[in-house]
Amino acid sequence: MSNMFNFKDHAYRTFPMGDFFRANATNFPVLKGLAVQGLDLAPGAVREPHCHPNANQLDYCISGKGRVGIVGPEGERHYLDLLPGDISFVPQGYLHWIENTGDQPLSFLVVLSHEAPLTIELSEMLSGVPNATLGNMYATPEQVFEAIPDRTIVIGGIHPEHRTVALAAAE
Repeated sequence: MSNMFNFKDHAYRTFPMGDFFRANATNFPVLKGLAVQGLDLAPGAVREPHCHPNANQLDYCISGKGRVGIVGPEGERHYLDLLPGDISFVPQGYLHWIENTGDQPLSFLVVLSHEAPLTIELSEMLSGVPNATLGNMYATPEQVFEAIPDRTIVIGGIHPEHRTVALAAAE
C-alpha cells in the first residue's frame, strides 16, 4: 500500500470553470478518518452550494482570492473572504460553497473529517422537489422554478468578463 497519491494527476471531475480533485479511502486507502479534496476555480467560478451530512470541512486557500459562504441552523450565515494562507471551518451538515471573487485562478485544499464524505448538492435538492411544491411554498408561479436546470452543477459560474453579456441575454 502506497503512502503517496498524485493528487493533481487524477482530477475527479473537470468543468469549464474549474477542476475538482478528490482523495479518499477508495482511491487512496491509507486515508483513515479523513478525505482530501482540491478545487481550482477560474475567476467567477462557484463550487455549488452543498452540504456534507457526515463530515466537518476545513478549507485552506492556497492561491487566489475566494469567499466561503456558510448557512447554518436558525439563519446563521457567514461570508468569509479568504486569501492565501487563510483557513475556514464548515460544521457538519451546514450548507456551504466556495467562489472565486478575484481576477486570478483560485486554488483551495479541503480536508473532510470522514474517509468517505457524503455530499448533497443544492441542485440535487432543488430538482428533487416538484416545481408545484416549490411554487406553493414560496407563493410563486411554478414556472419560475422550471428555469432552474434539472442537472447537478458542482462547479459553475460566469467569468466576470462575460457576466454582463449573460445577464443581458437572460432578460
